[in-house]
Amino acid sequence: MAAKRKLNIGIVAHVDAGKTSLTEQLLFHGGAVRTAGTVDAGTAQTDTLAIEQARGISVKTADAVLDLPTCVVNLIDTPGHADFLSEVERALSALDCAVLVVSAVEGVQAQTEILCAAIEALALPCVVFLNKLDRAGSRFDAVCAELAGQLPSRTLLPVNRPVHEGDPSAGVVPAEDCLENAVILSGNDALLDQWLAGRAPDFAAALQQAMGSGAVPVLCGSSKTGAGCAALLSFLSQSVPAPAGDPAGEFCARVFRLEHDKTLGKLAHVRIFSGSLEPRQSVYLPRLGQEYKIAGLRRPLGRKQADIPRAEAGDIAVLFGLGEVRAGDLLGRGTPPRRESSLATPLLTVKAAPEKPDQLMRLVAAFRQLADEDPLLHFLWVQEKQELQLRIVGPIQLEILTELLQERYGLRASFSAPSVIYQETPAAPGEGFDAYTMPKPCWAVLRFLIEPLPRGSGLVYECRVGPDKLPYRYQNHVATAVPEALQQGLFGWEVTDLKVTLVDGGYHHIHTHPLDFFVCTPMAIMDGLRRCGVTLLEPILRLSLRFDPDLSGRVISLLQSVRGVLGEQSMQGGRLHLAAEVPAAASLTLPTDFARLTSGRGSLASSFSHYAPCPPEVHAERERIGVNPLDRAKYILEKRKVLGA
Repeated sequence: MAAKRKLNIGIVAHVDAGKTSLTEQLLFHGGAVRTAGTVDAGTAQTDTLAIEQARGISVKTADAVLDLPTCVVNLIDTPGHADFLSEVERALSALDCAVLVVSAVEGVQAQTEILCAAIEALALPCVVFLNKLDRAGSRFDAVCAELAGQLPSRTLLPVNRPVHEGDPSAGVVPAEDCLENAVILSGNDALLDQWLAGRAPDFAAALQQAMGSGAVPVLCGSSKTGAGCAALLSFLSQSVPAPAGDPAGEFCARVFRLEHDKTLGKLAHVRIFSGSLEPRQSVYLPRLGQEYKIAGLRRPLGRKQADIPRAEAGDIAVLFGLGEVRAGDLLGRGTPPRRESSLATPLLTVKAAPEKPDQLMRLVAAFRQLADEDPLLHFLWVQEKQELQLRIVGPIQLEILTELLQERYGLRASFSAPSVIYQETPAAPGEGFDAYTMPKPCWAVLRFLIEPLPRGSGLVYECRVGPDKLPYRYQNHVATAVPEALQQGLFGWEVTDLKVTLVDGGYHHIHTHPLDFFVCTPMAIMDGLRRCGVTLLEPILRLSLRFDPDLSGRVISLLQSVRGVLGEQSMQGGRLHLAAEVPAAASLTLPTDFARLTSGRGSLASSFSHYAPCPPEVHAERERIGVNPLDRAKYILEKRKVLGA
């Protein structure tokens, strides 16, 4: 008996598009549950956390298995809220196909645009499900046109169409020209010859080849009433192409989700791309450059898991026993077929404190676990200040963290008001120099050329010093120390968009201590930044607003009051759609102000756009961690104490 195909399919969407409800319908029609759960009742199979059940939103990625007659489908349900985009970006790298759920009423929204851009960039196979056909204002054809603009390299291929659109009785019927269009889009001459000869090709095969050529099938229905959901599951199981995966090849997997079990410790949910895995087998962790032995394997089954003796290419498995693993890690020495996307950017920083001072170290341990589950949390424990600092995406994430701490760890924590994360960049080219030769024993001399680069370039480092002047081991020390030195610039913010070139250096064969270049590098870098001067950069948000056109004057005034720059405007379903860009620091209260202005009937979604120079009147300085290298004497004393400890 031939082995079943394996498909890993992720459900992605803008918040409130009906993504989790659709997952429930697929589980129901696939026979995994007796009745479809609901978000409102807190009975959704993939909303396993108490917070998710109480709030009716997905916070963590969840997985479930459908064992169908023709294939095994691993369903991955992702959060829809923008504050949890980091969960989505990890899931995308584990998928064979994404099901993009779009409301046929609201149409393309801010996060829909982000997801479409990621799907395009990753060349990820995609199926669109236009949801909420049963609601008044459903616009199947118009939303298809909107989506076509978001997926410029793909061709939309309607598989079915709505009947009684906008009515509770809405249903779906097959699109009459689907097979013909699939044959044309497949690019397969043999299929086209069959069609022209009047012999209908195999429908599933034609669609698989069309998707392989970049077509995006579009299906529709209602996850609330169940209309079109069985047709979607049938389509996914028969017509989505299954990727090649070699069970005998080099082992390669990605950790797309991490959770903690009180008994087993870390549970790593992985997608296996190639090779196989068994309990007690050792796996290579590239991030740390070491091999670790797994204690056991499980198969995810909704809210439960079952032990399994083996997992191989194409499988989703849960590993335990890897104490050093983090979400997003690659495992094995193979190469994954798809890179990770980058969707979320933490723009806010907060300080966290426990309710009781004697719980501080418990809070530190809790955040270490949470940061392993979501590396974008950027947890930082500042030993010198006995202070916890976090980088977060948005205020909803902070509310969820508060509840998670209480639910999982029994801890109550308070957070400071969020402040925006700025950056610095050199204002002009210049040189930085330092000769660290006293008090002996020490000897390290460095000269850097620092040059500004275009926005978004990050850090580029180059060494032009030969080994005759600076041995390779010291060159490596400098290369390691430069990025660390740029974590805090003149105003205390990370320095970016620059090229740092080591143009001269020197050492002493007797007096140079092995760690002298770790002391000298920050002093020379800060000297260079002082000579160049720096420009303060602020994060800019991209906004997508929808509201009653009668309120346009008041909404525009609100945006202008926060230094907003207006973009495109269009009418969609009787509502005005307005795009704008605003500085993050000036818009912290904008969602509340906009909701008040529109009496809660408008919608506002935001995403990170870019960093831009601050206007002259804006000044933001961050309290420095440790001694400033510009205070040489004090800095050298501190570093020699630390490095000599």
